[in-house]
Amino acid sequence: MNKKFSLEALLGLYSIPTIGPSRMRKLISIFNSPEAVLDASARQLKEIEGIDQKTISRIKAGPNEDFVQTQLSTMEEHQVQILTYWDKNYPTRLKKIYDPPAFLFYKGNTKFLTDPAIGIVGTRVPSSYGKLVTERLTAELVENNFAIISGFARGIDTIAHTTALKNNGTTLAVLGNGIDLVYPAENKKLFNEMVEHGLIITEYPMGTNPDSGNFPKRNRIISGISVGVLIPEAGARSGALITALYAVDQNREVFCVPGPITSGKSAGVNKLIKDGAKLVLGIDDILSELNQQLNLNFEKKAQDVKELNLSGNYKLIYEILNHEPIHVDQLAFKANLSPAETLSALLTLELMGVIRQMAGKMFIKL
Repeated sequence: MNKKFSLEALLGLYSIPTIGPSRMRKLISIFNSPEAVLDASARQLKEIEGIDQKTISRIKAGPNEDFVQTQLSTMEEHQVQILTYWDKNYPTRLKKIYDPPAFLFYKGNTKFLTDPAIGIVGTRVPSSYGKLVTERLTAELVENNFAIISGFARGIDTIAHTTALKNNGTTLAVLGNGIDLVYPAENKKLFNEMVEHGLIITEYPMGTNPDSGNFPKRNRIISGISVGVLIPEAGARSGALITALYAVDQNREVFCVPGPITSGKSAGVNKLIKDGAKLVLGIDDILSELNQQLNLNFEKKAQDVKELNLSGNYKLIYEILNHEPIHVDQLAFKANLSPAETLSALLTLELMGVIRQMAGKMFIKL
């Protein structure tokens, strides 16, 4: 954190009612430090435009010391640090949005905030199709040196974070709760991996519960840090659509993967495409748009092409499979093979890395 800032004074100023991020930024920019704001006279404060008498009285009444000490002790316990709006490594893109956070609680390495990032958000209950395209596009974005930023929620968010780590990429999570609470709880292992190999941030104080009202607001940070937002799958009421709205407001590109018109899980992305979002059929659609719009000069890396010399049952099974899951019994019926012959061929194809087994003995082509 900036050396001239006292963490205790910063949290103290934050603890004063009606002192939100906007007023904190304004007051500290004028007085140069949170200590100076707290020490300012009523006359000095009165000269600041937008600072009314009620706010002046609250500042002069002083910080909530119980809040400050609780925050400091909990931060120490969980090894959490704070990044302020005035620090050199505060994200430049985030600084330019409307109402950027005055400071962020974080765990991990803030150097990742300088990497060009793509936000990936979507439904919490993705279909097999949604999972597949999220994994594929995330891996390809990582190969092209993008950091992956998401909201750590179930579904698409978790898949994006996990896939980025699996492919030795960088991933950032923006929480809708205090950083001392892991939500959802089943992501505890992922949380620890991200602290080690990525970054977790939040604008919410220690101990803040994951209340539903927190998540729409945090979405502006996901889009704010990103150069663009990708939505692989989202329904008509998905919170990902709020992120898309923030992205448009922040002049970020919105990328959407089209889905079946019969699928409610794709109703949101299909409407966004209809309204002007960039339709994504592959990684090139994202890279070409960003190269043109933002002059990032990313070069698509050459992809390894698997030269498949399949024959017999392997070729038969592989040609029947597609990107929609199909049950092993249906495969055996279509191929006119016994269950044992079908399973043997599937096992070999899976070991070759060209198909994948899903839950319930369902299989897809990669």
